[in-house]
Amino acid sequence: MLLQIFGLTDSPTWWQLNRIPPEGGRELALRLRQVVPSAKNLSFYIQKLPLDDMSAQQLSQLWSDGVGHLIAKPAQAAAPRTPESRLLLVTDEGRDAGRIFPLTRADLRVGRSGAQAQIRDPWLSAHDFDIRLSSNGTVITPIHNNPIHWETDETFVAGTTRFKLHRGAGEPLQVPHYPGAFEVSCGQPPSPPNIVLQVIGAAAPLMIGIVLMVVTGMWYFLLFSGISVIIAFVLITQYRKSRRRFIEKIRTALATTVDSFHNSIFTPSQLMLALTAHVADPLALTKIQPEHPVIHLGSGICRAQMLHVQNTQQWDAHLDARTDLVLELLPGQRTVVIGESDLLQPLKNWIMAQLLRHVRATATGLVIDGAQVGSSPLVEISDGLAPSENTSVHHLIFTKDVYVADGSTVVIDLHHHRIEGSWTATDVLPIGISSILLDRIAHELGLHQPGDHLSSDHLMLSSQCMRDQAISQLATKLGTGPLGLTFDLVPDGPHVLITGTTGSGKSELLLTLLAGFAERYPPCEVSMILLDFKGGSSFNVLAALPHTMSVETNHTAAISLRSLKAIAAELFRRESLFADYEVADYDDFRRRAPHIVLPRLVVAIDELRVLVEQNPEASTTLAHLAATGRSLGFHLIIATQRTQGAVSADIRANIGSSICLRTATEHDSWDVLGTAEAFSISRTTPGRAYYKGGASKPQLFQTSRYLLDEEPVVLEPLHTHQRSSDQATTDWSALVQTLRKRASDLPIPDPIILPALPQHVAKSAIQPVDSSMEATAIGLVDDPMRSRQHPVYLGQTPSGDEQLVLCRSVAWIGAAGSGITQSLHDAARYVLATAAHRIFLDGQPQVQAPKGWDTYLHHSEANADVLKQFLADTATVLSSGAEVIMVIADWGSWADALVTGSFQGFEEQLIHILRQYSTNLKVYVFGGRELAGGRLLGMIPDRFYLPKNSSTEHRMIWPKLVDTPTVTSRAVLVTADEPNGGWEVQLVDGS
Repeated sequence: MLLQIFGLTDSPTWWQLNRIPPEGGRELALRLRQVVPSAKNLSFYIQKLPLDDMSAQQLSQLWSDGVGHLIAKPAQAAAPRTPESRLLLVTDEGRDAGRIFPLTRADLRVGRSGAQAQIRDPWLSAHDFDIRLSSNGTVITPIHNNPIHWETDETFVAGTTRFKLHRGAGEPLQVPHYPGAFEVSCGQPPSPPNIVLQVIGAAAPLMIGIVLMVVTGMWYFLLFSGISVIIAFVLITQYRKSRRRFIEKIRTALATTVDSFHNSIFTPSQLMLALTAHVADPLALTKIQPEHPVIHLGSGICRAQMLHVQNTQQWDAHLDARTDLVLELLPGQRTVVIGESDLLQPLKNWIMAQLLRHVRATATGLVIDGAQVGSSPLVEISDGLAPSENTSVHHLIFTKDVYVADGSTVVIDLHHHRIEGSWTATDVLPIGISSILLDRIAHELGLHQPGDHLSSDHLMLSSQCMRDQAISQLATKLGTGPLGLTFDLVPDGPHVLITGTTGSGKSELLLTLLAGFAERYPPCEVSMILLDFKGGSSFNVLAALPHTMSVETNHTAAISLRSLKAIAAELFRRESLFADYEVADYDDFRRRAPHIVLPRLVVAIDELRVLVEQNPEASTTLAHLAATGRSLGFHLIIATQRTQGAVSADIRANIGSSICLRTATEHDSWDVLGTAEAFSISRTTPGRAYYKGGASKPQLFQTSRYLLDEEPVVLEPLHTHQRSSDQATTDWSALVQTLRKRASDLPIPDPIILPALPQHVAKSAIQPVDSSMEATAIGLVDDPMRSRQHPVYLGQTPSGDEQLVLCRSVAWIGAAGSGITQSLHDAARYVLATAAHRIFLDGQPQVQAPKGWDTYLHHSEANADVLKQFLADTATVLSSGAEVIMVIADWGSWADALVTGSFQGFEEQLIHILRQYSTNLKVYVFGGRELAGGRLLGMIPDRFYLPKNSSTEHRMIWPKLVDTPTVTSRAVLVTADEPNGGWEVQLVDGS
């Protein structure tokens, strides 16, 4: 954090502090006296309180924005007093609002010039009035007038300035908000009577009564006819009463609306008094801000609109009221302020102060006369009528020229005191502040602190880490201080895209993001799978975290695809689980089944482009995972240098938030943020990035590093031209070890990605679990779709639920040195141990003449006549119903053999026998290219493909298989149950 120290004569004003000392102000004061030459004779104060008396918690609250201020005074100087009961004279309205003057028993001269309290109001005299405190209260003495006793809750007007009294410290600001249209709701107005009809209705009976009275001489006819006059009088009287009651409703509703407008903004006096409040955030910078700037202009007379009333002309005289003028600066619209410079400048200063507070609170920016301040601009301010064509900002124009309002322009005419445009106001009294006050506000907002430098705000491990639940949230903090960022993957995700060029700090940001999850949630709430395509350089440091299920690298493309398959299988399992419990999403499931451990699954991919280049189908797989995982507690974090060619449209459709560090080109920034701002990030600020959630505007933030308790407190002068001596990156090894210790007693969920197959598998290690099982283990199968690794056997009985037994014909396809010879020996040993009729057709170069075989035939002895007799003898054995197992070594030596007396070769004859005696004949055949491209393979559903030493040309006739490492005895098993791609298998080595 930054520390500004006032009162140092021989040392810099700005210092850099890596963290607040654990012992608080006492330890910081001791550190200051050690590093500041003249500090031994100084005392330090913060908000008029001794620094030594401040605790670490108090300092954290006061300096939560990352900037602290201290005042250094000689040690013998008396401590400043804080008379909270002091009375202040405040300018509440006018051109010079926000001025504060303390009152004493001595006269305070107030005027335009030549006075102690100089107010920039041309309607004030040079010496307008005196004010002082007396035993009877506050006394105002206007020049050439008698003294006036001023009550504290009253206002006093002199010239165009309104004064008020305030006692003690101010209150913190409330965040401004747009109150909406100036309108009232009073219900339906009373219907006015038809005067003509009532006059006719009253006069006609009266005339008739008079005639009857004259004719008959009976006066009571006149009495009866007078009743109609009375009825008309009553109706008119009732309407007038209803009208008065409705007018009173209008006044009440109008007063409520005026109050709501006044409560939606803050005034200059409220802003300046808030700076005296003893709170951590007096200007409400850390609270939720409105999306667009809300500006207070002053007061004026506006005519309210009546809701649900069509004809309002008769009520217009009662709808006018003086109210605060509030303007929302929407993008693509304009506000033109017309007036001479003496009228424009105070209002411009006040508008600038409000905008600076908004951009400071929202980490956005402004464009002032072509120069950009801050990050993504919301408002462009110019002097003149030629703004830029940027439609993403609001154009605020100050000019002397006349301008005609239109649908997208509001014109504030200070000459004629009126506002025209989408809303109107008359008798406008603008409010303003001085340039000196604007500079002070800018200073309080931290806008005068040193320029762009590496953030010295740090993340600290909480004492209550790994305590939160991730049922409805997955939040993490990436930075603290003025450029801090906290976001939640549940509402802002569920998936995040991170881009940035080399040296932008992408890897550090990724690690900080993932470590934030581990620091906040226990392993049973959040689990992580890290796919590192930089060769392990990014994620290896997190492998020891209990939250990390697996760290996979790009050493082989096979491992990458294997991981994606395992993730897809886990999502499918979750879908089935949610269906069983009849819930729609992750939140509902966790509440319905709290006893089931189901952590949120975070999959982070560093350098997506490498993954897509190695596995073209990975993009489709990721798009499917991103779409189906939204409601399953699955979150995808994708990092890449550039999005073009790596992030497909289908993946982007499911990305909720984007983080863009420094980019190599403007186009890259536009592609992610919709603006070119990421391209302008300095090379000297790695970790500086923009966060964009959904359709919101990009927010600038700085990635902070984790600071551990054992690291020392560092206080040093700030040099903006060089990097701090403070460590620039987190000590990840120490951080991971600390987190491991804190999670040592926490349960860890079962991983969904098992370790890769070993390069050697001992047969003795995977013997059948059932001793009565007539089978032999020949390999270990990796099944990522079911998160299982299980043996594969050669045996007599079909597979059960837990075991894979190959009880039909099997083919092994591979080249010399691939491990196929060892597999031949294992299969031969199994066959020799069975009670079946055993046949060995040996195509190997040397004749071995092994023992134990019922029939042994070497290819060098197998002429056409011998093969004819062999087939006849085999058919005879098979026809008797006996079980026959035939082992064929090196099929290439047998594939083209001829048989006497037939146009069919040996292969066709063998296929015919396999079809005829499929129930009691099994063939274990070993070969290379001839077997892979021959017709015999079509009769054998279970096949092992051993890729090592097989040329690309030979493998062109193989089916499409899962990628495997080039390891001896590593094979792919294709069966009728797994025909697409097969399973990866490590065949036993015979031990």
